[in-house]
Amino acid sequence: MISAENMNRRSFLTRTAALAASSVIAARLSPALHAADESGPEFRSSWDRALDRVWLGADVWANPLQDWRVANGRAECVNAAPDRNVHVLTRQLVARSGTADVRVRIGRVGGGPLAGKGSAGFRLGILGSLKDYAELHDYRNNLWPIGPSGIAAGFSADGALFIGRIGQPNAVKLDLAREAVDLHLAVAPAGENYEAVLTATDPRDGKVLAQAKLGGLRGDALVGNIALVCNFPAADGGSGGGVATKGKAKAKGAEKGAAGAGPGLGQFWFSDWRVGGTKVAVRETQTFGPILWSQYTLHAGVLKLSAQMPPLGAGDADTVRLQIQDGPGGAWKTAQEAKIHADARVVAFRVEGWDAKRDVPYRVAYTLRHRGGETEHFWTGTVRHDPVERDELSVADISCNIHTIFPNVPLVQSMAKLNPDLLAFTGDQFYESTGGFGTQRSPHAPAVLDYLRKWYFHGWTWRDLMRDRPSVSLPDDHDVYQGNLWGEGGEGQKTTQEAGGYELPAAWVNVVHRTQTAHHPDPYDPRPSKRDTINYYGPLTYGRVSFAVLADRQFKSAPEGKVPPTGDRGDHVINPNYDPKTADLPGLELLGGKQEQFLRDWVLDWRGADMKAAISQTVFTAMATTHGGNHEILMADYDASGWPQTARRNALRELRKAFAVHIAGDQHLPAVVHYGLDAHRDGPVAFAGPAVNVGYPRWWEPAKTGRNKTTGNAALTGDFLDHFGNPLTVIAVKNGPYEPPRPVLESVNAKTSGLGLVRFKKSKRTITFECWAYSADVTKPGTQMETWPVTVSQFDNYARKPAAYLPTLNFKGVNDPVVQIFEEKTGELLYAYRLRGNKTRPFVFALGRYTVKAGDPDLNKWTAVSGVDAEAEQTKELFVTI
Repeated sequence: MISAENMNRRSFLTRTAALAASSVIAARLSPALHAADESGPEFRSSWDRALDRVWLGADVWANPLQDWRVANGRAECVNAAPDRNVHVLTRQLVARSGTADVRVRIGRVGGGPLAGKGSAGFRLGILGSLKDYAELHDYRNNLWPIGPSGIAAGFSADGALFIGRIGQPNAVKLDLAREAVDLHLAVAPAGENYEAVLTATDPRDGKVLAQAKLGGLRGDALVGNIALVCNFPAADGGSGGGVATKGKAKAKGAEKGAAGAGPGLGQFWFSDWRVGGTKVAVRETQTFGPILWSQYTLHAGVLKLSAQMPPLGAGDADTVRLQIQDGPGGAWKTAQEAKIHADARVVAFRVEGWDAKRDVPYRVAYTLRHRGGETEHFWTGTVRHDPVERDELSVADISCNIHTIFPNVPLVQSMAKLNPDLLAFTGDQFYESTGGFGTQRSPHAPAVLDYLRKWYFHGWTWRDLMRDRPSVSLPDDHDVYQGNLWGEGGEGQKTTQEAGGYELPAAWVNVVHRTQTAHHPDPYDPRPSKRDTINYYGPLTYGRVSFAVLADRQFKSAPEGKVPPTGDRGDHVINPNYDPKTADLPGLELLGGKQEQFLRDWVLDWRGADMKAAISQTVFTAMATTHGGNHEILMADYDASGWPQTARRNALRELRKAFAVHIAGDQHLPAVVHYGLDAHRDGPVAFAGPAVNVGYPRWWEPAKTGRNKTTGNAALTGDFLDHFGNPLTVIAVKNGPYEPPRPVLESVNAKTSGLGLVRFKKSKRTITFECWAYSADVTKPGTQMETWPVTVSQFDNYARKPAAYLPTLNFKGVNDPVVQIFEEKTGELLYAYRLRGNKTRPFVFALGRYTVKAGDPDLNKWTAVSGVDAEAEQTKELFVTI
């Protein structure tokens, strides 16, 4: 029975019992929010001791990754492009009175005089999208500022030294007929404001070449990150450059500086970077690497664990060790050693015979080489025991993170408080816009680095949860740099996106699949699909819930050239007279034949499982009626998996045989829906979880598209037909406003961004869906989105009206047997489930004879009873010994 209910006091108290255990996790998610703002020793770059490699080190972040490298003991920018920068992670300017002192040596890559094209120097006081939310300041958010931020100070290669903004008319002349220059920026209080002094000296003899000064700097402009910059944008420094002004007056030269063309673009190297001062906070724990994070799954006695690494160099060690602690406080023993994949920079471990009955501390160990020695680095975590003894298993449904307010600390802290047993990342772990700088799709090597840079945003967000609990990650369209994806089994892109296939080469796609799924249980089909594209779909059993991990995007057919022409876009139908039957054509795929065979096998496999669920990228319906910022009303959307209709019915027909609920993401429209195949509610229930950060909004407005004509339903919930004529029952849904508020955090909440959780109650065979807005307090009852939580019975996932019943079955010999019902006329499995207890009266959908197979799959102990007659009014009992 389906119900929408508020969290009662008893359930609230039960759930908050986990909060104390998760408080340590929540506290470490954002070191900047919890670390003391202490001054201390200056930062000094270690590139002089580093081996040649792309990765600049654990204490800095390069924007973008592929445009920088360590070479010859220096950090080199190898792409002459605007605003390439490197942030120090362990030092930030904070809101207190004090000094800042920043130094660096700069030369031109490849040698030669600095005079020519380009610019280089520092930027101070960089703030990201959360700049107006002091309580949420996080150094990682500042790595990706939206628009000009910070105070620029440096030189332009046409011979000028400046502070505030490149191209300022009051910049001083600088002779750059030399191969290197030392820059020293000193910032100190001056009255109510600050003064900055930038000095350029000759590295050979320390002679002062030029000096620029800028006073009247506001203290609030000197809060945030500190970075090196190669090629300042013409408008760098923002309005006023942080200069204190009165009324509406602007800093001198502001308009001209913003509009100027700048001195061109160059390639520069940087060495001996130093950052100190009493206004600079020292936060040594704010590092990222060389072991970036880990992910794992535990299934059927096999631990699969992967560790993500940065792009290291030819001289670096290419192996990583997985170590296990021998009892509390015991010695660490190496369980396995494995190689880092050359392209994906991920290392994968597979350990058979894992003891799943206890929590096992682990650490990933790596020996980082440097000039003159090496250092050991560790990433620690716990492989939790398989919680088979607990009555409830919780699964986080996480998807669609455009990283508007990276690293999403409030939401991740909320998830830590909920303390889910399993993390399901159901697609779009990032978007093409994540991290700025667009996308680079070729050549292969930098294109891979570009992907890794965006993927690192995902890992950096969630790593403190992933280290201590299993997770799965399903690549969706934006993970492979496509707005939509009809994978056609791994095929290369034919002509357009709507014609199907992957736009980028298989080698690049396989990097995506490896980084996101190398830790998944062994795939059902280990052989690759078309173009040798890696498969990752397969089973996962954890906490006595059996999951089918699906790849619905990888095998789906494309619409273009198959369905009737749609107009300008091959996936969007706006014709109000559209007939969805014209699109239900023979041969179209959703999951593909091999994956459908996996489902058939999975439905019958109940080893170690009491309940079943499917996890995929998107729900198998076409619900959203209104799309995008222009509020376009669609009659059909071929990206939605309500199409192809026949292939959809094939998939759902198998899922309902196991009474499996469906967990997915993708829609940016949080909803709980009940699928219909031939009638309303005769299929599984599905949860489309909320997006972490909504970029492209969608709405459910059935009256605008005629979805309610058949049912006469004027509400948002109830029975409808979807775009493709499939029966659809909406149980819960949350629309956002058409015009969300402009402040970023308020906008994220209004656009229905948030978090979703699914709870499996095994004793009652129920599933509860929970859904919170981004900033909701998950520790308080009554804070979920309207119409949540929703609880359904396992048997709601096949709520087709029975036509008859078999005799009441009484089983002896095993407890809680698995029951399988076969129709003898066709030999087809009707359904299978694990009984709670030893007594059941199976329902069927036609009179006739049936075979009942029952037993314990873990002991491989079975009994089959044939010739069981179904009756409309059944009163008989049957005793079965297994």
